[in-house]
Amino acid sequence: MNIGYKLKKNWYAFWQKYKLGAQYRNVRKLVAFLIIVWLLGSFLTIASQWMFYRELHHSASDYARYFWYVIIELVSGFDIPSDTIPLHIASQIISILMLIMGIIVVGLFTGQIISMFVHVMQRADFYPEKPAKFRFDSPILICGINQKLFNILSSLKKSPLIQNREIIIIDEDAAKIRKAEHDFDDIWYINANPCDRSVIARAIGKKDNRVIILSKDENARYSGGSSAISTALAIEAFDEKVHTVVEVANRNAVEHYQATKINECIHVSEFSLKLISQSALRPGLANVFNHLLGDKADETRRSQIFFSSALPSAFIGKSYKQIATTCAKLTTVTDFTLIGFSKYVRREEIIKYGLSTRNLNYFTQINPINAAGMHKIGDCFVKRGDKIFIHKESKLVQKDKLIYIAEHPVSFEQALGDL
Repeated sequence: MNIGYKLKKNWYAFWQKYKLGAQYRNVRKLVAFLIIVWLLGSFLTIASQWMFYRELHHSASDYARYFWYVIIELVSGFDIPSDTIPLHIASQIISILMLIMGIIVVGLFTGQIISMFVHVMQRADFYPEKPAKFRFDSPILICGINQKLFNILSSLKKSPLIQNREIIIIDEDAAKIRKAEHDFDDIWYINANPCDRSVIARAIGKKDNRVIILSKDENARYSGGSSAISTALAIEAFDEKVHTVVEVANRNAVEHYQATKINECIHVSEFSLKLISQSALRPGLANVFNHLLGDKADETRRSQIFFSSALPSAFIGKSYKQIATTCAKLTTVTDFTLIGFSKYVRREEIIKYGLSTRNLNYFTQINPINAAGMHKIGDCFVKRGDKIFIHKESKLVQKDKLIYIAEHPVSFEQALGDL
């Protein structure tokens, strides 16, 4: 992470934590109040002395010194010494009032400082609020709160892909969320309605934004209801490039997202049913899924599914079949298993072949098939029945991504160099 970025973020976090903006405004009001009282007390003292002890003052500078004496009264509580400057009874009454006002001003300043630290102590068990004037680079936004929130936070924080990413929880009750058992770093909140585009504008990062929309009411006929749908549409309208994942807990709600460009709709109950039925037919299958999704918190070694950030330069222009052969040799220097690739497809190709990619420009192909004996419908695509596949003889380009299983993200460039 850029040092300047980190220092700037820490400064804005400190500013937000201690509410220095609000404190500054309050202190500014107190200073203005102090100046008004000082000037008023000084002018009243001068007027009193001019009216009753005019003979003791020979020039304007003799009157100007009362500005100094009055401010000393206000900030220190010391009275004007009578043996140095004789004061009329009216001036003495004004001095007493200034001493009282000085006590009030000091009390207000002290109370302001105490309230600041009390606020910080009260919020110690809660996540910090996102700095209003600082824009994160590539955050993960979680819109909505339900019982899955802490498990999602824990799963995200265990992944090596979370490095240099902040997590922002957006909800009208986000300020009430207490920290989990494990206090994770870089988790922030925005206490506002995620359906509001101005709130999304405050939370969205500079690049590569990811959004998770959680359903709030799992018992409703259309789970997530208008809240989740409105949030999805607000994000989509703000920036279509944002990768958005929506939790859909009821099949009836899926149809509402079909016309949108939301990237992924995760139908929780459907996945559960499929996993339960297939686990009955294939004992141990659930453990395999948990392992690949990185849900083995008690294990020091666990394999997960990764996508390469981009295709290594040495693989550009080669077919997946050739790349797989090379990767088989790379396993001697690093442990990973290549299982497929994600092919970048242009918008016109998506329309031409009727590909179901939603708002993504990638067509994911696991265990690519051979083109031999298949009906080719393009340079990369083959058709079998009503289904379209990308065959393993397809030439890959720089934007394509490899999909592999490993314990950690693999640096293919380094592995090729070590081969």
